[in-house]
Amino acid sequence: MPNVKVTLSQAPNNLGMGIGRKIAHKHYNDEDYYVQVDAHTRFNKNWDRTYINQIKYYQAMGIEKPILTCYPKNYWYLEDGSEFLENSLNVTLISFHEKPELFKNFRFTSQSAMPNSSGSIYTRSVSGGSIFTVGPFIEPNSKILAGGEELVIAARAYTHGYDLVLPRSLEIWHLYYNHNVPEINKRRLAWNDYPEITNGLDQVSQSEIKRLFLNAPIGEEEFGTERTLEEFGKFVGLDFVNGEIVTSECCG
Repeated sequence: MPNVKVTLSQAPNNLGMGIGRKIAHKHYNDEDYYVQVDAHTRFNKNWDRTYINQIKYYQAMGIEKPILTCYPKNYWYLEDGSEFLENSLNVTLISFHEKPELFKNFRFTSQSAMPNSSGSIYTRSVSGGSIFTVGPFIEPNSKILAGGEELVIAARAYTHGYDLVLPRSLEIWHLYYNHNVPEINKRRLAWNDYPEITNGLDQVSQSEIKRLFLNAPIGEEEFGTERTLEEFGKFVGLDFVNGEIVTSECCG
């Protein structure tokens, strides 16, 4: 197809989410909308039209640069090899409370889905595998391996003037990796095959995350100037100075 561009890369080259997303980002060519998903994703019919209409809905509310983001619905494989797509209408919020010691020690969080009991239109962070927004979007940080990637994206986007909002409907599914029974969903993680390389990249990634959240630098792969990191922290409920999870402005 003439409008599809592909970059091929073979492990152990370009391991990590940051560098992978940066390579994909280079294919952006001034399109009106920007989508970021992970591998192992399935889409509802006319998903893009639906999300464009939802972007326009939020813009009509005065939100200039909304990011539709939420953990996708789950799909998995049945015994006969066919795919089963979860039939759920629940749009969930992101919670940081599962492993607070991560934020205290490393300044990145463990993210989990929780019911949107408050009825908020906003969420605390992004699902890295489900981002739909107006173009252009921020340049990915190539140093981030995996852990903390979503919080880095969310904070950088917020400081560049984007707002984290929930989609009004779930239009995509994801095959989540099962760490306890990896064979159940027929997936493998490339970086498990290269532990020494991965460990080195993880050290670089953790150092980069601490540098970002403790120093709040402004730059191409860093933060923007439309809002501050402190404002982001108050909005989502993170005290970056003391490493504490607190009450958020957006979601309680």
